[in-house]
Amino acid sequence: MREKIDFTLDLVKRAGENIKELMINDVVIDTKSADNDFVTNVDKQTELFLVNGIKERFENQDFLTEEKVVATQGLDDLWIVDPIDGTTNFIFERRNFAISIAFYHKKKPVFGIVYDVVADELFLGITGEGAFLNGKKLPMLDQTTQLKDSIVFGDLYSLTMFGNDVEAFRSNFVAHRYLGAASIEICGVAMNRHQVYMSKNLKVWDVAAGAIVLNEVGGTFEFDGLLDDIYYNDNDGEWFSCLNKTILKELTELKQS
Repeated sequence: MREKIDFTLDLVKRAGENIKELMINDVVIDTKSADNDFVTNVDKQTELFLVNGIKERFENQDFLTEEKVVATQGLDDLWIVDPIDGTTNFIFERRNFAISIAFYHKKKPVFGIVYDVVADELFLGITGEGAFLNGKKLPMLDQTTQLKDSIVFGDLYSLTMFGNDVEAFRSNFVAHRYLGAASIEICGVAMNRHQVYMSKNLKVWDVAAGAIVLNEVGGTFEFDGLLDDIYYNDNDGEWFSCLNKTILKELTELKQS
């Protein structure tokens, strides 16, 4: 397995260099499901680069990817790929976007990589071995922190999961912020930069790699009713990732009240 991890780390870094070169030229922008659901030529080229690289190195590999450059076949070895998580940020800010790639075997997490390309922060989570940032092992998260001591990341839509009284919900924690790249925001929880990241509507390629990083430092998540587990399809789902189960429980109680 170490060979597969090392190969993927190198592949992701090379993909990041390609993205930075492509950013210098004109980025071709298109839309998918809505006028603000963007995709670019760089998304598609990066996904092809990652998928083809893996297929050339390893046999009988399966893929679940955002841009659907390859069909999912139902094989044991599954790669879940988001070539550019945070495409809107990539287009307008030219920062705060990431390559997210996770490897699962028989629907069990093996390793996940989130690479913040511009910040040059590479997160790696290996099941049973811990999580790392640029090769340095991350410490375990504090299991006693409560929601009242937390910074919560999530967009405006995520706030509607707690009813119409946003002011009342906001009174339960320190501050509210939003970045717009799920994989980076989940890794931010793993780093204790903030204590919650939530979204009303995410897909598995947004979260599969970050979830492994987070679990390896003692964090927890819920994906549309699944606790510390993911769906293996392209359905939308509510997402909560938290520093610990205490905070997740508090959020769940607030959501149900």
